[in-house]
Amino acid sequence: MFLFDLGLTGPNLAGVHHYYVVVLQCLIYLAVGLSVLVAADRIVHVLQYLYWQNCDKFKAKRPEDRYVFSDLPDMTRDGSSYPMVAVQLPMFNECAVCQQVIDRVCEMHWPDKRVYVQVLDDSTDQMTRNLVDEKVLEWKERGRKIEAIRRTNREGYKAGAMKEAMGSVEGCDYIAVFDADFQPSKDFLLQTIPYLEGNPEVGYVQTRWTFLNPNESYLTKAQEISLNFHVKCEQYVHFASGSFFNFNGTAGVWRRECIKSAGGWDARTTVEDMDLSLRAYIKGWKAVFLKDVTCDNELPSSFFAYRKQQHRWCCGPMQLWMKATKGIWSSKLPFHKKFYLTFCYFGVRKFGTHLVTLGFFCTLVPLSIFSPEVHVPFWALVWLPIAIAISTAAFTPRGWLHCVIYVLFENAMGIVRLWAVISGLLNLKRAKEWVVTTKLGSSDKRPSTGIAPPGLRTCKLYTGEFLMSIFVLFAAIYGIIAVHRWDFSIFLSLQGLAFLAFGLNLVDIDALCGTFQRSTPKAETAMTELKRTKTSPF
Repeated sequence: MFLFDLGLTGPNLAGVHHYYVVVLQCLIYLAVGLSVLVAADRIVHVLQYLYWQNCDKFKAKRPEDRYVFSDLPDMTRDGSSYPMVAVQLPMFNECAVCQQVIDRVCEMHWPDKRVYVQVLDDSTDQMTRNLVDEKVLEWKERGRKIEAIRRTNREGYKAGAMKEAMGSVEGCDYIAVFDADFQPSKDFLLQTIPYLEGNPEVGYVQTRWTFLNPNESYLTKAQEISLNFHVKCEQYVHFASGSFFNFNGTAGVWRRECIKSAGGWDARTTVEDMDLSLRAYIKGWKAVFLKDVTCDNELPSSFFAYRKQQHRWCCGPMQLWMKATKGIWSSKLPFHKKFYLTFCYFGVRKFGTHLVTLGFFCTLVPLSIFSPEVHVPFWALVWLPIAIAISTAAFTPRGWLHCVIYVLFENAMGIVRLWAVISGLLNLKRAKEWVVTTKLGSSDKRPSTGIAPPGLRTCKLYTGEFLMSIFVLFAAIYGIIAVHRWDFSIFLSLQGLAFLAFGLNLVDIDALCGTFQRSTPKAETAMTELKRTKTSPF
């Protein structure tokens, strides 16, 4: 026993240690139970996915076939009969990608007089504002109806900008939304809006994200594995089974009437997209997920930017859980759907997952090393993570090659995510933080982007991850020397090194654990005048 190994003996300490062991053992069993729920949820999703992918063999209708794809008239002959579409591009100081998204949106096939592009530019950076104005003027001269809309303040952040712009799209039937780093295909509207035209009960259509830079670093590869499971499996299964799935904030099209009837955009959480889609679901609106219609976007290759993104994505659902639970249970939804939303969707997926990764694997397991009488089921430490990792990585080509990196990186992000969860639950000051995820434009082939900028890393030390690495590595060394727990110590050694890499910020594309791939020789030699703004980490 660790306390006695240190020479701390005596009846009082023995009693304290006994109660400590009892409490630790109970916490471990509770954590194992929660781990089983998380793993079961993941595996059930995969089984459902396999069923829906092969539903024709069971004489069941494909999910997409439940909805009418309304054919549009010939654009060259009858373009005036097309529905009016607004395309909104919310952005803030994203100079590396702001012109790219404007080009992509304005190149989409739709009658010129039936589409209205709004660049909701809250940028305070003069370079970004100039780039936006330059591109807006260019497309205006080419006949597009487009304008840059700017506010005097950032109240409500993205949700505030979109809410304020709603008054200027009263004449539009549908509203497409794209974040600045997204690159829709030219036929995006032609593949999505027919589902809204043919099904008046459908409130929004969400397309599947694809990623332009997954091989830039191990960090982006881990993100790709995680997000591919979400967009290829989770979203599709929820749509196919008729359960709630949220709008992802971008790469989709809303029916304006749906936004209005659900109460409009609201900045009460940092996940305004999930908030609005949940309110629409409660109101009875349906949604369509198109797994075969994709939209390219860029993954954050900076650890600092990724931290900010994950804080927002993990904090927001907890805020919404606290604020929306009353509305869920007072709605007319069937009891099983209310239970599913409250317990499965928010409780297990949005809360339990993050509690398991940091609380169990990175805290309770290392603590158990110092108390050999504490029992941690081997299958919970090994087989459950393997089941989760394989079922997740299966949705990424050759993803199994990166399973170990994926698991270690997901656990190492546990500090950021669990703190975000706590902030959201308690509605702390940090819960209201909304920081735009900086993208470097590495997927853009123009001379001004696509080159790894010098001095990309914004911080040399993240204290939380660094201290956790010391704790986990110490537990691993103690396990080898003192109690000969090689099975646990191997895992803890790898996890401790992962925490160390995050703590020393070695996972950026220009760092030790990064594998940045330059775009082209031509782009490498091109002069770049683009200066990327670096923000000091918290």
